[in-house]
Amino acid sequence: MEIPDVITKFVSAASAADQDCAAECVTEDAVFELPGGRTLPAGRDGARAFAAQHAESEGRKPTVELQGAEPRGGGHWLASLHFVSHEVATGETLYEMNVGGIFKLEGGLIATHRAFPSAAEAEQALAEQ
Repeated sequence: MEIPDVITKFVSAASAADQDCAAECVTEDAVFELPGGRTLPAGRDGARAFAAQHAESEGRKPTVELQGAEPRGGGHWLASLHFVSHEVATGETLYEMNVGGIFKLEGGLIATHRAFPSAAEAEQALAEQ
């Protein structure tokens, strides 16, 4: 099954720190959960805050690339992503890791985005729902 465009668009917007584009991809009451039990504001403000985390800061720029996503029922998609932190001046990779995410879609938009340190942890969390 093909990955919904809204997920691809959201990940690309977040990686580019394009707050307005990220906000277009979510419902007005979207939920954003980060590792460690942290949350972001709901809705479009949360999407903007999530994208802002990928802006250049202190000479570093994080990027994230969608590696794949699989439908898991109930509007849920299990995503695998590649996260990289770059030194802006040199382009040097500071660190990189594979991470996971769960997206829940409603009405063609993202209603929930949960981020995990690994795809395995995302898969486990989805199985426990």
